[in-house]
Amino acid sequence: MLDKAMLTVALCCAGAIAGYLFGSRMKKRAQYFTDIDDFLRGFIGSLDCSLDTVPKIMASHPVSSELLKDHLAACRSGIGKGSPPVLVQGYLTKAEYETVRDTLTGLGGLSSEGERKNAENKRRKLEEYGKRAMEKYTKLGKPSVKLGFLAGLLISVLCW
Repeated sequence: MLDKAMLTVALCCAGAIAGYLFGSRMKKRAQYFTDIDDFLRGFIGSLDCSLDTVPKIMASHPVSSELLKDHLAACRSGIGKGSPPVLVQGYLTKAEYETVRDTLTGLGGLSSEGERKNAENKRRKLEEYGKRAMEKYTKLGKPSVKLGFLAGLLISVLCW
């Protein structure tokens, strides 16, 4: 009897941990798109009133997403070296990654007005990805710990 109880507890904990990891990945994706939207809004705003360079704008913008910090650091490094930056895909889908890569690597190559239009168009596209990521997190990410716990409980009952 003690073996069954230990199996139940272990499987419930494993399911809850798996659900937590699944939900935190979705939360990171939603936070990434919120941060990149804030960055692009700040970048567009800096075109109006600032004479800062693109690397300086990238360095001064506060970001909480670790993946976006890595992306901005890679872009700053690439601009400094004069070579295209290598961005990691992380938890982004292929389409999201391509859009992000095109957006970040294309900054600073146009006139002020062209830069503003290009950044605004890319921001709208990324905003759609962000909305989908937030909806998915709201639907699946938040209850994922509970669902993982229940899946572990169900598996333990089936093992009895």
